[in-house]
Amino acid sequence: MVEHKIGFFGVKSWERKIIETEIANLDATGVGIFTEEVQDKIELAKKYEVISVFIYSKLDKTVLDQLPNLKMVATRSTGMDHIDVKECAARGIEVKNVPTYGQNTVAEYAIALLLAVAKKIVPAHQSVENGEFSPEGLTGIDLYGKTLGVIGVGKIGQNVVRMARGLGMKVIGVERSPDFKLAKKLKFKYADLETCLKESDAITLHVPAIAETVHLINRQNIKLLKPGSILINTSRGAVVESEAIAWALNQKILAGAGLDVAEKENEVESISMIMNPGPSHEDLRQVLSYHLLRDRDDVVFTPHNAFNTQEAIGRIIKTTIKNINDFIK
Repeated sequence: MVEHKIGFFGVKSWERKIIETEIANLDATGVGIFTEEVQDKIELAKKYEVISVFIYSKLDKTVLDQLPNLKMVATRSTGMDHIDVKECAARGIEVKNVPTYGQNTVAEYAIALLLAVAKKIVPAHQSVENGEFSPEGLTGIDLYGKTLGVIGVGKIGQNVVRMARGLGMKVIGVERSPDFKLAKKLKFKYADLETCLKESDAITLHVPAIAETVHLINRQNIKLLKPGSILINTSRGAVVESEAIAWALNQKILAGAGLDVAEKENEVESISMIMNPGPSHEDLRQVLSYHLLRDRDDVVFTPHNAFNTQEAIGRIIKTTIKNINDFIK
């Protein structure tokens, strides 16, 4: 059996202990665990034949050119938009993801954000923290009887449907390949995106970030929403145009938004991105839109945290280790 050097990059504090436990059975000549992302540790990363990354390690052609020994990438995520998968395939580099770690985890978080926005839970908490104890200005809305648009009825989206139906909501699903048996079983109906936006009181997104879904919700079609709607995004920041959210909030088309993701996530707090020569006009607009949304009382913003439960992290690491083991064997 050929042994491999394996490097884990972008490792967070909550992952480290589980990784250190699970790597005991890997057949490797050396395993490295690093907090830095691959692109920030190229000289170190090039020593490894197998690397495991999270979404903030960018494996594009420029980075891959500097990793001549790389044979396998095991991403600790479902989405793979941070990896040039086609370029990896052309180079014979195997890429594996974690497809099913958080069907219920992310669905629960999406519903939590929906409830937080609808019931004004965050401003209510802040009001008490500020020494006030009055419900004045904190009137929310009922979700019972309202319509939720679920854009992307995959494994996560299906759990969102179940939970929404449990709250007494009606559900409209948007899906490239509708499964009408599933719709009958879960008691929701399919519609196209335009109809969904027009008929829903709230929408939640559960689609991957691919070319076809970039700015799926944008300045043009966000106008179709009912006045006073709610938008929830726990998928990827690029799926919704940030500027469109700010505009819709200002126009009262959106009553609020629950966002767990942002465009240019790894750069929104980076002064170096702004100071370095070369940031595009679009990059700057996205970062500015993030800051404008972050500071609003009608937006609940969390730091890409929907996946982050003890149980889900365990599933992610165990699946990642299995993916690596399968490759080695």
